[in-house]
Amino acid sequence: MKRFYTAESVTEGHPDKLCDLIADSVLDECLKGDSDARVACEVLATKGRIIVSGEITSRQNPDVSEIVKRVLEDVGYSPEGIRIDVFLHRQSPDIAEAVARSLEQREGLSEKEDGWNAGAGDQGIMTGFACQETPSLMPMPVVLANRIVRELSACRKSGYIAGILPDGKAQVTVEYEDGEPVRLSLVLCQEKVQVKSELFLQHSIPLILP
Repeated sequence: MKRFYTAESVTEGHPDKLCDLIADSVLDECLKGDSDARVACEVLATKGRIIVSGEITSRQNPDVSEIVKRVLEDVGYSPEGIRIDVFLHRQSPDIAEAVARSLEQREGLSEKEDGWNAGAGDQGIMTGFACQETPSLMPMPVVLANRIVRELSACRKSGYIAGILPDGKAQVTVEYEDGEPVRLSLVLCQEKVQVKSELFLQHSIPLILP
């Protein structure tokens, strides 16, 4: 039985990835000075504006605006002319208490001081799976899509292909038969470029796909 599986990956200048990088960088900065920091950081990027919001409880006091500017420069954007709005506040006492101690401990039903009495929030729910298709134990379309965007970024940063801009994505469709990948069916590459597409394909595709 045949089926097709498609995966998509984006470069670091894509708004989705850019927002992730900013939130990750805020978290990293908090953890540098406080290993117990609690960071729920949300980021929105739109034309000419970046908004950072959420709740942070940490002994570290990060300069969020400077973090945003640094990330923008790292991925290839100029922070000049970008409005940065920061709306961060401390975690609410109720949520902080729920995360710090379990309900059993708070109600005096348990006196143990171990990991089983740690509280829990409602964030970080995700699904995923591993497989034997590739050495990285990820599905082949995911691996190929990630490889494409990594090579796009490397070509842009090194100047190997002039004219590539930071925002881009790749989508790969692989044909499966009886649960095994048998054929690379389709590769879509969306990249903001100031270069002819023929030159882009000539230089990039041999670097990316087997």
